[in-house]
Formats: sequence, C-alpha cells, structure tokens
Amino acid sequence: MRLNRITMMMGIAVLPASALAQQAEEATLPVDETIVISANPLNKTALESTQPVNIISGDELQQKHSQSLGETLSLEPGINNTHYTAGAGSPIIRGLDGPRVKITQNGLDTGDVSRGSPDHAVTTETSSAEQIEVLRGPATLLYGSGAIGGVINVVDKRIPPQPVVGLEGSANLRGSSVNNNKEASYNMTAGNGQWALYTDAHYRRSDDYDTPTFLNDEGEAVDHVENSFVDSQGATFGAAYHGERGYFGLSYQGLYQDYGIPGHAHGEEDEHDDHAGETEEEHAQHSEALPYADLEQQRWQLAGQLSNPWQGFEALEVRAALTDYQHREIEGDRLGTQFSNEQRELRAVAKHQPLAGWSGAIGYQWDISDKQAFGEEAFTPDTSRRSQGLFWVVEQEFGDHHIDLGARYERTSLSSDSVRLDTFTSTSASAGYLYHFDENSSVSVNLSHAERAPSATEVFANGEHFATRTYELGTLYELHLEDNNEYHVETAEQEMQTETSNNIDLGFHYENNQLHAQLNVFYNRIDDFIYERFTGITSDRIHGDEGHDEHAGEEHGHGSEEGLEVVQFAQTDAELYGYELDLGWTFNRNWSIQGFSDYTRAKQTDGSDLPRIPAQRIGIETRYQANNWDAAIGYTRYLEQDQITDSESITPAFGRVNARLNFYPEALAAHGVTVYFKGENLTDQLGYVHSSFLKDDAPMSGRSLQLGVSVNF
Repeated sequence: MRLNRITMMMGIAVLPASALAQQAEEATLPVDETIVISANPLNKTALESTQPVNIISGDELQQKHSQSLGETLSLEPGINNTHYTAGAGSPIIRGLDGPRVKITQNGLDTGDVSRGSPDHAVTTETSSAEQIEVLRGPATLLYGSGAIGGVINVVDKRIPPQPVVGLEGSANLRGSSVNNNKEASYNMTAGNGQWALYTDAHYRRSDDYDTPTFLNDEGEAVDHVENSFVDSQGATFGAAYHGERGYFGLSYQGLYQDYGIPGHAHGEEDEHDDHAGETEEEHAQHSEALPYADLEQQRWQLAGQLSNPWQGFEALEVRAALTDYQHREIEGDRLGTQFSNEQRELRAVAKHQPLAGWSGAIGYQWDISDKQAFGEEAFTPDTSRRSQGLFWVVEQEFGDHHIDLGARYERTSLSSDSVRLDTFTSTSASAGYLYHFDENSSVSVNLSHAERAPSATEVFANGEHFATRTYELGTLYELHLEDNNEYHVETAEQEMQTETSNNIDLGFHYENNQLHAQLNVFYNRIDDFIYERFTGITSDRIHGDEGHDEHAGEEHGHGSEEGLEVVQFAQTDAELYGYELDLGWTFNRNWSIQGFSDYTRAKQTDGSDLPRIPAQRIGIETRYQANNWDAAIGYTRYLEQDQITDSESITPAFGRVNARLNFYPEALAAHGVTVYFKGENLTDQLGYVHSSFLKDDAPMSGRSLQLGVSVNF
C-alpha cells in the first residue's frame, strides 16, 4: 500500500502545523512521514524511503531549535553533537562526522569550513528553516563522496518554490537562563500569484553557559565554560517568478557571527579566580579578549524548475550557489589566524518519464572550492578542490514490492600551492528494497557501495592545530627519526587511496492507531578508512618540517614546553555497526509515551577502537495532549563509553531530565500563536560528551529554563 504523496513543484511539501497534525492523526502516521523529502529527486516520503530518514518540521523544529545545528539534532536517533562549543556544534551520524557528513542548504553545500575542524561553525540557520532532513547512511549517489556517512539538508523558502498570494510568515522570540540567551527571528513571504518576495532575519546573543561544578584539565573547580559566548545576526532576501511551466528565483544571505573558542590554553594570569568580583560588563569585556571566531559569509543562490523541458522528461530542476566565506580567529587585539573559502556549486536534475516501468532522475553536479589560510593555525596550505559527478536513480513498484536503484560517477582533484595530486575517481551504487506486509507494517533492505575522495586537510595538513590540541600531519607527509633523536617531516612515498564503504541497512516499520515502531540495524565496512593516528611523540621533537621550518618547535602561546601531541592521518580498514530504535505508544487521546535508543560500535578490523565514538543512549518521554496545550517530561541516559583508544579516557554515564509545555491560546488561534516553556537538565547533572575534543573543559550545560513565543501569519 502506497501513501498519497503531498507533491509540489519543487518536491517540497510544507503545511501549517495544525493541518499536518490533523492529517497525521487521520492517517495514523507521524508527521514527518507525510512530508516529501526534498533531498530526494523522486518525491519520496520518509515511509517510502529504503534509506533511514528523519524529518523535523513545524512545532517540533521550533522546540528543538538551538544555537548550533548539532545541538538542534542531538536527540534524533543515530545523531549526536560534536559539542566543541555552543557556537560550533556539528552533527555526527552513526559515529561519522567532518568530511563524511554533508551539510546542505536547500540541497547545496553550505560553503563553510566546518567539515575541516570541529571549532568551525556550520553556517546554516535553523530559526527560519521549514524542515531539516536527516539521511542516515551513505547518500553519495545524490551528493557526492562527502556524503559517505549521511546528509543533513536544511530546507527553507528563501527562493519561494510555489506561488504565494498575500502575506505569510512567522516571528519568534526566545530566551534561556543557562547562558542568558536572547534571540529574535522572523521570516516573511509576500506575493501576487506570479512574483513572490522573501525576507528573513535573526539576532542571537548569549553569554558563557553555566554547568554543574567540575574540575577542568588544569585542576580548577569551575561552574561555567569560559569563553563560550555566541553573538550572531544575519538576513536573507529572495525573489521568485512563477509561470505556467515552472519558476525561477534568486536569493542573497549575509551571516555574521562571533563566538568564543574555549579550550585554547591561557596563562595563569587569565585564571577565572583572578576575575572574581568583576561586574557583568567587565566580565563580558574579559571574555571577548580571549580567543574568539569572527565569521562572515555572503551567499547567493539561484533555483528554477521547468516542467516538460523536452520530450521524455517531466521536469528539469537547476540549483546553484556562490559562497564567499571568511573565518578570523581573534586573540586579544590581534588576528591570530584567518580562513577563507570561495565555493561555487551547480546541480541539475532531470526527472525522466518511466523507462520500462522505471521512474527516475538523471543529475549532474559541479563543485569547486578554493580555500586559503594564514596565521598561527594555518596548518594547511592554500588548497583547491575540483569535483564533477553524474548520477542516475530509478524506482519501480511491483504490487507491494518497491525497488530503488542508483549509481554515481565522480572525479575529484586536489591541489595546493606546490603539490597537485592525481585525480581521484569514485564510483558509488545502491540498491534498495521495500516490502509492505500490510497497511501497518513494512520491511526494508538497502545495500550501498560508496567511495570518498580525501579532504584537503587529510592530505595537506602540516602544523599545529590548537583547537584539537594536536600537531596534524596529512597523508602527504611522514615522520623520519634522525640520529639526534628528533623527527624530520618528509614527503610520503605511499599514495593515498579513496575510502571504500560497503553498507547494509535493515529496517522494520510498524504503525497502527496505538503503536509506532521503527527499527534500523546497520553494518558498514570501510576499507582505507582515514583517521588520525596518535604517534606517541610531541611537536617539540619535530624540526625542519617541510613548509614549516620557521615554526618547528616554536611556542605560539597555546602549546606547552612539552609540545602538542602529533597525530598522523593514516588509513586502515574499519567496521561500524549498530542500531536506531524509535517507539511510541498512544494510550488514549490525551496520553502517550515515546522512547528511543541508539548505539554505534566503531573499530578497526584488528579489533582496536576508533576515537571519539558517541556513547549508547536510551531515552523515554511521557506526553499529555489537551485541546489548547500539551506537555512532556522525559529522561535520556547516556551510558558509559569505555570502548576507547589509548589517547582517550573513559567517559562516565549520566542522565538528563527534560520537560516542555506548549500553550496555544484560543483567543489568538487565528494568529497561530504558540508559547513554549522548556526545561533542560532539570536535575543539574554533570555530563561529559565523549565525542568532543574539549570533553574535560566543556561539559554539557547545567539546568536551563527557556521561554519562547512564535507567531504564524
């Protein structure tokens, strides 16, 4: 049995929250399973996908919205947060992050440098998003080798995808106690049926966030994470013209964000105790004197779709983006390091008419990126990346049986100022099968073969990376021990290989008026997996390294006399396997209970563990639904993570109690007003994030009370 799809010109279906809730209740399906996945060109819903998909939208997205994309998605099954700081949190999918997780805005790369280092923020803005789509497992067919671990697609209406008559939009205010956060945002679309104009803006300001008292790595007892403030503002303008056969539009976004970078070593004169008794204004001035990131991004996007462009094709969709990104790390009154990225991307997807019963789409992707860096943390040279890919996906139904097939061919070249590597060629393919036993239950199997070209950081890194407190060496280099017991960095003789992933996903779904159950089990074998191997030596023993002779063994105010730990990007064979479980039971029209659990085991094939793998989690939540309000209270348990490498320490178990109350005033129902109350970590438990490079210096936040108001018009 197939569900009726909510289809739209762009393949994006978004209804008002009340309409979605009503439709979901009538169909006895969760809301996200009635919304079309815009990241898929075949207009699938989550229930129709053979690959595990989560969609967060409407009131649920407003409730989960946080300062970073990683924090917003941190309680989704299979998704964790890198938790570097409040302003720089990226999603981890099934233990994979960085260059293996593709983050897109309306299907196009965000154009930032967050995939290269955990202290770099993701530049998506979720306050104006319509929905966030999470594709777990390899999604390289549609998005290239950078999606070998999965895709996070943030969908908004900056280029209105369908005609608009009149005025529509929303405005939001929110604040929280744990970091004195103040936030305001709005988005608005106006149109006359042909022309549609869009605008949005946001402002966010928060101080250092509070924590339960803990001992940092310097042995100090502290109750907050110093230098974890966030100051962000941005605006977007877009326009689209809608005709009989399609539409075309253009948008511009400006994003400006300052955020603290905790964990950079500071001298004893900067200790927190020395600033006791400061006024709030003096403390704010002191915090801003510590290292912080000054981020700026200018982004142009265009999008268009044409129906029946030529014989044999139903629709042609084209998207493109031009992004100019800068990230400056300010230390005191001077510029420490500056990163920049100029990225251009084009995606064209043509949906063809059925061929022997197979519906499908053919696509082309062109992506170029020029990155530059200078300063103390410029541990990679200026690099260029050029990528082109062709893909084809098809599907067909045979009664209750559904089959997906797809393939992609991609060529990627990397070069620096002095080195040009051979072009990396990667081929990916997948086959999915979905069977509906009856109208309530289904089972799915998805097999995928994916290949990933290395990132510039993994190849060219050669220098001190204070954000991770390491000295990084890319695969282009290797260490040689000299007679004086010091090490020399030389060009490696061994060529780098593309990563090769062979993944299987098994899924089971059951849905009726009372029970919702979704179970996914996965196994991922990755050959030539690229990881950071701790060498056991420190950077003060490196001298005469290529390209860094003038800095070898020097102090820069961050390291110590012993130097930084040297990590070498290396390749090995690895296995990752685990599960995601999502359960729900409805007792009656008022009461229900929800639960989830996830687990990822990641190790090399010789049995040794991979670093920074999130701990297993178990969560449960009780919900109450009334006519004009609803409430929930839940508990999430993070189990102990003792499957660690020699360079890690065991992360103890902890639990967090969260609660929420949403009120929909009847007198303001015509204006779509919602008042949100939210409490996080109500028992004020201390919790460390095993996947964080700053685990010991930046635990999770303490007790937090939040209040928000949303108005839809």
